[in-house]
Amino acid sequence: MVLTLVNTFPVLTTQQMIVDSKRGDILKTTNIVANSLSSLKSLDIEQVNSVMEILDVYDGTRLIVSNTDGLVIYDNNQQSSTVGKYMLFSEGYRALMGYDVFRCEYSKGAFISTAAVPIVYSSQALGIVYMYEYDAEQAQLLLNMQFYLRTTSIVVSFIAVTIALAFSLLLRRRVARLITAMGRIREGEYSYRAEVGGRDELSTLAVEFNDLTDRLQKTEDGRRQFVSNASHELKTPLASIKLLADSVVQNENMSIEEVQEFLGDISQEITRLTRITERLLLLTRSDVKVQTSLTRVDMSYIVDRASYMLEPMAEHLDIDVRCELSDGCIVLAEEDGIYQAVFNLMENALKYNVKGGSVVVYTYIKDDKVYCIVDDTGIGMPHGELEKVFERFYRVDKARSRETGGTGLGLSIVKTTVEQFGGTVWAENRHPCGSRFTIAFPIFSGETEGEVET
Repeated sequence: MVLTLVNTFPVLTTQQMIVDSKRGDILKTTNIVANSLSSLKSLDIEQVNSVMEILDVYDGTRLIVSNTDGLVIYDNNQQSSTVGKYMLFSEGYRALMGYDVFRCEYSKGAFISTAAVPIVYSSQALGIVYMYEYDAEQAQLLLNMQFYLRTTSIVVSFIAVTIALAFSLLLRRRVARLITAMGRIREGEYSYRAEVGGRDELSTLAVEFNDLTDRLQKTEDGRRQFVSNASHELKTPLASIKLLADSVVQNENMSIEEVQEFLGDISQEITRLTRITERLLLLTRSDVKVQTSLTRVDMSYIVDRASYMLEPMAEHLDIDVRCELSDGCIVLAEEDGIYQAVFNLMENALKYNVKGGSVVVYTYIKDDKVYCIVDDTGIGMPHGELEKVFERFYRVDKARSRETGGTGLGLSIVKTTVEQFGGTVWAENRHPCGSRFTIAFPIFSGETEGEVET
């Protein structure tokens, strides 16, 4: 459309300018002749010729003078002179009515112009002056302009199409890489990356796609590790239950006391299996964002409540539990979630302690934060494994964990829960022995309670 406009508008505009120019020039010349002849009382051949010889302004045009009857009195074309003949021009009728008539058309590579002007003496028409011009020179200029525009348009079109094809092929190749990458990812090949060069929107899209793929890869790796660990943890109590059950079934001479002992062991393994399942479900719920109602939670109250619930266990293990609690340790969180986190830390402090040991729990406020610290005199942790203790299924002492019924999920639940409510948790070793777990929350500032996505 643009090239069509470029090829037509300049040509049409130039053509109209030439026509307007000829209108002015030809009508001016024709009027000069008519005014010069209007001084004659009658159109006599000799007098007309005399006037024409004096004017001598008609080079390149054909000039004809006729009377009102159409009889040609003068014709400057000597080779095909029409003098003495009657000629009727369509323009002549309007000229005899007192109008200046002009017509110009572009045909067959030339501008053909005609003009007719009346010769008036004392308000009476004596005849007409008819002028005819065939101009091929300016028409050739117009043709040259058309040729140059057409040639330029062809060259520009060729260049534009070539560039467009090149960009199209390049764009198609880059889009194909993205589509290929999407297909590979859809098939589960999360390690595949889209290689798209450049600095445009496609390259930005590729970077975002690769970032998304990285997150999918991490999620998939975590899922596979989680499934692997969960399968391993679930397989152990199931294998024990099968072994114990087979022993009861295959031993026909087993006493009632032995059967009860085996059934008690099966019951313990079922309890352990139930505990693993419950904690897996808890972790699954924590991985999904849900609407949680946050309220004012008193950390000191939570610690006191957990201590009360763990008192029978502490007495059974001969471990002293002491709480040093401060007032005003208010945080914005969900009470059940915070209770579960504190309970897990205190339970672990009892399980991995030594007989006759102690557990001390502190709550206090410092630098606009509420701290909850759980100290124990237990087995402690290797220094290089302090950061790993919050990973799912990770256990420092696997043998001790199995003895105590540990699943390796408790501290992972603590970390997930605390971070959901904007807190942090970390582990340290105490000197000379034991461990310290610290939870820190921003102190409640009095903002409106409500439901938030966690």
